[in-house]
Amino acid sequence: MHNLEKVIGEWRKSAATNVNAETLDELETHLRETTEQLVGSGMNLPDAFRRALADLGNMPKIESEFRKLDEPLWLPVKLAIGVTALLALILAIFVIARLDSSRSGLLLAAHIFTVTLGYTLTLLIGGLGICFVSQRCLEDFSTSRLHSIARVSLVLGSIALFLTTLGVLMGMVWTKIEWGRYWAWDSKEIGGLSVVVWLACYLVAHRFFKNSERGVLGISMLGNIVVSLAWFGPQVNGLHQYGMPLLTIVTLVNLAFFAIGFVPAGRLRIRSDG
Repeated sequence: MHNLEKVIGEWRKSAATNVNAETLDELETHLRETTEQLVGSGMNLPDAFRRALADLGNMPKIESEFRKLDEPLWLPVKLAIGVTALLALILAIFVIARLDSSRSGLLLAAHIFTVTLGYTLTLLIGGLGICFVSQRCLEDFSTSRLHSIARVSLVLGSIALFLTTLGVLMGMVWTKIEWGRYWAWDSKEIGGLSVVVWLACYLVAHRFFKNSERGVLGISMLGNIVVSLAWFGPQVNGLHQYGMPLLTIVTLVNLAFFAIGFVPAGRLRIRSDG
């Protein structure tokens, strides 16, 4: 045990049947660092190695944890990616079909494409949040899956922010060409700006609360409310008598899921042991 290289070599041989070489290298680095820290604190080498090995865990457990990293994408994530790709294709076909050759026509088409896709991506992020809360009421998520879902929402949020911001800017240029002004503070312009601000705040939340995936996925549903008001709020009077009730229902449903998302999971599940 006094020969660290020897015992690590023996450990690698016994562990090689459970995990691949790349994973072993990562585990060995962690094992060496922990052993050195314990020796530095005054522990003798044999005891330090045994303690570091115990902290690392047994190999079946390690194998199980690393297998989780390779688990397939969550179904709602697959659906979100598929819907995004399909919508982008449909929007592109629709915009091209209605395109005219004028400079303002190109700007308007690009504005419609980017804003619609940005708004939809924001709704899909909120949809992932609803799916997350719904499944959490039934079963726990593995740590790796939580990280994966949070990363997807971060990527989608970044794309949505870029597209929506670009769309708002192009809309400003279009209105300048057509109407002689960049900004008039009408309801659609305020709605677009609100979505941009919301997405920026959501990405900031990812940055400062990156170790709380449940938190960032929980607040994602607030984006559904912002987009619904921005997209359909200006047209609420044209949606007949159902417009305002529908927006109210959307708001209340998302607020309900938002609240449920911050309830401890154990209180959401029906105990089967009576």
